[in-house]
Amino acid sequence: MKNRALLLAIKNGLETIEQYALKMGISPKRAESILKQEAILTDDEIKRNCEVFGVSAAYFLCEIE
Repeated sequence: MKNRALLLAIKNGLETIEQYALKMGISPKRAESILKQEAILTDDEIKRNCEVFGVSAAYFLCEIE
């Protein structure tokens, strides 16, 4: 699923898969899948990313610029 997780993680100093996984409360394997845009995100994962990075769901999911 297309998302801005990688861009937002880097902008916010989360430079490794493990750092992102810890911040999101998910496994490193799941984090890698999200960062590579291979995962189908759950509503909770979308909400958590939006909360952590302070962005809207539409922005996070690349629906708006």
